[in-house]
Amino acid sequence: MALLRKLARVMTIYNNKILSVSITDTIRSIKLDTTMLALRPTTRLLKCVTPRSNFARACTTTKPTRQHHEPTFQIASFSSTSFTQNASPEESYLHTLSSNPELSRFDAENDLRWIISEVQEHAKRELARGKLPPIEDERVEEFVRRRAEGEPLQYILGNTDFGPLTILCKRPTLIPRPETAHIFTQLSQHILSSIPPLTSASRPSEPLSILDLCTGTGCIPLLMAHLNPLSTATGLDNSPAAVSLGGVNAKKLDMHERVDIRYGNIFGPSKRLITRPGDLGGAKKVGMVVSNPPYIPYEEWKDLPRSVREYESPAALLGDGTKGQLGKGLKFYERIAEILSDLLIEEEELAGKGWKGIPRVAVEVGKGQARDVEDILRGSNGGVVGRTEVWNDQFGVERLVVGWTR
Repeated sequence: MALLRKLARVMTIYNNKILSVSITDTIRSIKLDTTMLALRPTTRLLKCVTPRSNFARACTTTKPTRQHHEPTFQIASFSSTSFTQNASPEESYLHTLSSNPELSRFDAENDLRWIISEVQEHAKRELARGKLPPIEDERVEEFVRRRAEGEPLQYILGNTDFGPLTILCKRPTLIPRPETAHIFTQLSQHILSSIPPLTSASRPSEPLSILDLCTGTGCIPLLMAHLNPLSTATGLDNSPAAVSLGGVNAKKLDMHERVDIRYGNIFGPSKRLITRPGDLGGAKKVGMVVSNPPYIPYEEWKDLPRSVREYESPAALLGDGTKGQLGKGLKFYERIAEILSDLLIEEEELAGKGWKGIPRVAVEVGKGQARDVEDILRGSNGGVVGRTEVWNDQFGVERLVVGWTR
């Protein structure tokens, strides 16, 4: 199930932001029968993802290969009296989905398979808990209706895969994108490759502390803490809904002791961002700051697909803060550069803890923004950032600006 989600949730890029929640051409080579879907061995399916994707290869190493059982399900097994009498149930559902202009026939077929699969899995879970599950065809009809109206599939199913993790999703908190998982997986691998071998006496004496600004679901700190057991992370957001959802994700993944998700306003006093409520020790600076902040200019946001504009929070997308505010979407990067010196511990102190030479800041950017963001970070208050690099995502798009103090 989790493997198929990785393929079914591949997303396309619209200008500055990764947007579409439907299948892309990268997996069109997979033969999908119109009435039945059979799972294939894990490694073969992963090869169908774009060959440039290190993310796909990472999936084979971070998750064990499943035993090959060839499970199947029949779309036509669901009956409904509310659709056209002469049409098959499958065609009735697909006809309803066709009212969503963002879905091709191919996308609609695959979304329908995911809806049916999720409904069946939910029924199994309910029965295992001794509960009577809802009638399956009614639940499928509800999900199909919501998808036809434009609601993203991740909100309907309630989760999405993010690297090796399954992250809960709930409207209006921003849906985690696979490109984000890819670049922050790269970052984590780079950090781990920078530290001495585990047998070395100079290995880190303390965990690397990571601060994620504009955390949303908490997906970035959870992923980085998962990939680097020698780290702790804090995710901050000024949306109570996002903070609540991020906390649930941390507990669900049993990472709440290493990952703290709490309220924090990036435009408020910077010391509050690194002061845990009730902590008598006061502000504690961190080893690294990361962020996937809002970065879409308003003029581009207006042209986004309806599934994005009407369902995901504008505050999580608009890089200049509010609707109607004109600009290049760089407001959050400018603020991050302004407060970096208040958030990061000194390089010598970090090196003394065993984390010498690692990046100190990494921010996701929109298409065409990387050079501007490099300039912003290198001009940071106090001259914190001395060197920057731009890293591409799995589709060759400049997606992450990484900065070092030296």
